[in-house]
Amino acid sequence: MLRLQAYAKINLALKILGKRPDGFHELNSIMQSVSLCDHLTLTEQPSGIQLATTNLRLPTDRKNLAYKAAELYLNRVTRDANRVKGIKIYLEKNIPLAAGLAGGSADAAAVLFGLNQMTEPALRITRYALLEMGAEIGSDVPFCLVGGNCTVTGRGEKVARNPLHTDRFFVLVTPDVEVPTKWAYEAFDQMTNAELRITNEGRRNDLEFVVIKRYPVIQQIKDKLLELGCSYAQMSGSGPTVFGVVSDAGLGEQVVNAIKKEHQKSLLASSVSRGVEQCPSLQ
Repeated sequence: MLRLQAYAKINLALKILGKRPDGFHELNSIMQSVSLCDHLTLTEQPSGIQLATTNLRLPTDRKNLAYKAAELYLNRVTRDANRVKGIKIYLEKNIPLAAGLAGGSADAAAVLFGLNQMTEPALRITRYALLEMGAEIGSDVPFCLVGGNCTVTGRGEKVARNPLHTDRFFVLVTPDVEVPTKWAYEAFDQMTNAELRITNEGRRNDLEFVVIKRYPVIQQIKDKLLELGCSYAQMSGSGPTVFGVVSDAGLGEQVVNAIKKEHQKSLLASSVSRGVEQCPSLQ
C-alpha cells in the first residue's frame, strides 16, 4: 500500500502563443505547486482497476484521469511477472473541481508516480518515459509529475525547473462557478488582435479577460484580495480560482478569515517543491 499527496498548481503566468496544427495551444507558463493537495491510497490487487472517491460528483471509470492513468500504466508496462497487475485507488478529494488548479491532472500524476514506485526498482520506467505517458493523459500531468516552480512550454509537455526557489504564501479563493477549460480557450481564440492588445495589456494570464467578462465574480475577488492586503492577485489557469500573494502566513490567515465571509472555499497555501510525494507517515 502506498499513500500519496498530489499537489494543486497555480499559474503565476500564462501566455498563449497561438493554436497548433494538432488543435492544442502553444503555451508559455510559469507554474507553481502549492500545499493544497488530494490524498491517494494505492493498494495492489491481482488484476483490474478499482477507484473510489470521497467526491460523489467524480466518475470512477476511465472518465476519471486517475483511472485513465492507472489503465495506461498497467497496459503499457505490466508484461513482466514482477510488475503490478492490478490496483485499487482511494481518492480523498480536497482540490476543488474545474477550478484552474489541475486537480485531475495531479491525481493522474500521483497514480503514475505511485505505480512506478510500487514496481521493483530495476523494472521501473524512466522519468522521461513517465513524463511522456503523462502527456498522453493531459497537458498539465507532466508538470504535476515534476512540481515545484517550472516554466512549461509546448502544449504543457515541456517542463523545465526554474533554478531559484522562494517560499511564498498564497490565499486561494474558489467561487461557486465552474469554468469549462475548452470554452475559455475557444473564447480566447475568438478575440481579435486589437482586442488582445488592449484587454490583456499588463495581464500575466491571457485567459483572464474572457473569463472575467463571463464571470465578473473573479474580478470582484481580485479587487477584494488587494483591498485586504495581498500584494498581487490573479486568476489561475482557466479559473475560476483566484490567488492572492501575501508576505507571511499571519497576514494570509487574516485575509482568509475576512474573505471566507463571502467565499467559503478560501484557504491559505504555501509553495511546495514537488508535484507528488509519499505521505510522511508512511515513508
